[in-house]
Amino acid sequence: MNTITLKPELTELYALNEFISDEFPHKDIQVNLIVEEIFVNIVNYSKTEFITVNVEYESPTLTLEFIDNGFEFNPLLKEKPSMPDTIEEAEIGGLGIYLTKEIADEIDYQYMNGENHLKIVKNVE
Repeated sequence: MNTITLKPELTELYALNEFISDEFPHKDIQVNLIVEEIFVNIVNYSKTEFITVNVEYESPTLTLEFIDNGFEFNPLLKEKPSMPDTIEEAEIGGLGIYLTKEIADEIDYQYMNGENHLKIVKNVE
């Protein structure tokens, strides 16, 4: 498993994507969506001092673990958002966690020693 630690800034998403592509060289839009949604949520809402991401690729499985020391938040407890009846009623935002839960094959959350640990497993082959 390889690790990168980033500042909680949106510009760090570029470094994270580059790091993940070094570890997992396949293009996968679902993986990109998961990474962006989770990282952006941590940056925007957690008040963390850092974001550590562990990446492990063992064919056919990619494992991503996001660790931060921000506010305790278990995304697995977040309820499914209500879906709009029409595109005109749709609001921006609010679907990232839902989409991640739908796309991932496994998700585990633990709060340990003042840190959020969100582990996401995705079958990529």
